[in-house]
Amino acid sequence: PTYGTLHTGSGLVLAYCSPSFIWPDDSRYLAVPQFFMRLKTFRRQRMVIIDTEAQCGYRSPDVAYYYQPENFTAVSLTAIVEPFKTKKMIQWQVPECLAAFSRFLPQWNEGAQQARAYNP
Repeated sequence: PTYGTLHTGSGLVLAYCSPSFIWPDDSRYLAVPQFFMRLKTFRRQRMVIIDTEAQCGYRSPDVAYYYQPENFTAVSLTAIVEPFKTKKMIQWQVPECLAAFSRFLPQWNEGAQQARAYNP
């Protein structure tokens, strides 16, 4: 799988992301698999959920070689774990699952946020 830096119109900047990301219908959350370093190489992913209202992020405690997000409703996120291998489905109840995730503060581009505030 490839990776890159995700930039949103609201100013979110998130590095080492899979190109597979998904929004629920209400667009409050964004789910994207993110690679992380292990033994100085990108070998695993965590599912990251960004709360766009609170401007904070959450990383899953579960890791995999590859997550493929499939469906994101107002109450749950469904992904396939190792779609080329086991094709096991995993489901997280959002926002309840976020208590078990690691919270972090992602980078937000201030210029994009200011432009958005002046052009609603």
